[in-house]
Amino acid sequence: MLEFKGKKALIVEDDDDIRGLLEIVLSQMGFAVTSAGTGAAGLECARNERPELVTLDVGLPDMNGIEVLRAMRTFNEDKIVMLTSRGRQSEIAAGIDAGATAYLLKPFKPRALREELAAILEA
Repeated sequence: MLEFKGKKALIVEDDDDIRGLLEIVLSQMGFAVTSAGTGAAGLECARNERPELVTLDVGLPDMNGIEVLRAMRTFNEDKIVMLTSRGRQSEIAAGIDAGATAYLLKPFKPRALREELAAILEA
């Protein structure tokens, strides 16, 4: 598996437990991790930090993750992965149409998530 030391990752997730788990997973991959609990904070972090990888939840307290994704795509061409429990086909299509690199579903197993993210980043 690739090592991502020196690369930046941003987690935009409102659930503290899931955000904490994602921080561990991405840190173990070698990323320098920044986290945000709202869409607005995630957009600000993405502008300031310029991460190579963003994991983005759809259900955020202040705005829809698809809106955040569209806004991020105006200045970020790197990997943005939707990571959400919303798995209807229409929701997946909306995420991909808005510019998501991939659309992954919760719940997830940390090892499987590391493998999926590594594959996404290698592509």
